[in-house]
Amino acid sequence: MAAAEGLLSSLERLNLAEKSAIALEKVEENYILDVAVQNKPGVHKLIAATSSNHEIRLYQCANLSMTSKLKGHSDVITGIQFANTEENILFSSALDQCIKCWDERSGKCVQSFKAPGEIKGLSSFGINSNDRVIAGGTECLTTAEDIHIIFWDRRKSEIMGSYTESHQDDITQVKFHPSQPDTLATGSTDGLVCVFDISQTSEDDAISWTFNAESSVAKIGWTGERQTEVYCITHDDSFFVWDSVEGDDICNKTDVKDKLQESDSAEYLVDCLYIDALYLAMGTHSGDLILTTASDPQKIVKTLKGGHTATVRCLHWDNSTHTLLTGAEDSLLCKWSDCVQKTTDSKKVKLKMKKKDVKKTKPY
Repeated sequence: MAAAEGLLSSLERLNLAEKSAIALEKVEENYILDVAVQNKPGVHKLIAATSSNHEIRLYQCANLSMTSKLKGHSDVITGIQFANTEENILFSSALDQCIKCWDERSGKCVQSFKAPGEIKGLSSFGINSNDRVIAGGTECLTTAEDIHIIFWDRRKSEIMGSYTESHQDDITQVKFHPSQPDTLATGSTDGLVCVFDISQTSEDDAISWTFNAESSVAKIGWTGERQTEVYCITHDDSFFVWDSVEGDDICNKTDVKDKLQESDSAEYLVDCLYIDALYLAMGTHSGDLILTTASDPQKIVKTLKGGHTATVRCLHWDNSTHTLLTGAEDSLLCKWSDCVQKTTDSKKVKLKMKKKDVKKTKPY
């Protein structure tokens, strides 16, 4: 109980610690789309952030100073993830039909996994806990027959096979279980969240559960004390949690925003984070982030202000450093820390400005 209260107090003490911008001038098109953190202890690790101009930027976790850029994709980057067993390896997927494997030390792509020519683009991906299998979800080209979950053997850079029957529309999320290499969850704009055992020889045998969110799936993830539960956030801001072992419906909420106090009203759901329990992150289009308990009664834990000025698109909770990373449509990457700051005035937090990007491209 004491440990749980300590973790909750970490959320309550969050204050803005660092900011980093991806352009000297405000460039609305250069949204930060996703963030990932290197699998390395302490603050001596890297943060990867994708922007809508098809680049990946690497930052020092300690102070958000940018160290390098990774360039190689020719279309919107749809996901990034550091390897689980090799701390210097980073993976990325994009609508250019490629998943790339980067060595952050050299800044070079060391492996590339290409989808078949008939595939429109890779809208999501994941790599399993032992870094041996990569799965990529595709966009719909013309019909449901174009929807694939493609599997690659990373050691051979070869396609192992694909699932083609479980989803009927764009696959928005591909999430391997954090410690079970054969367990995979996927989400789609068809409203379905599927759980698979990929060790099985056929798709029919592999699918363990199909959960129906009845709306386009925006985010999914593994959660719970034993990480046996799957959460889901839809594009119309509904929230679900299912038990992946028994298939039980644990939580089904369509009114999570309406339960907040009027002074802290939220306009959309960002994502979830699990510390001692599951928490919801909600946002306002002016940049505020509202952290609440996911269970009833729903309680506001902390409202984070002064970091962003536009819609927050992604976040990452780092349990080893008790810091929250957020990326938004204002081109800013922010780090929120539970450490007591000399000042919490956002005007006094040093903003690290980066080299101006001249080329402008639109996101999704």
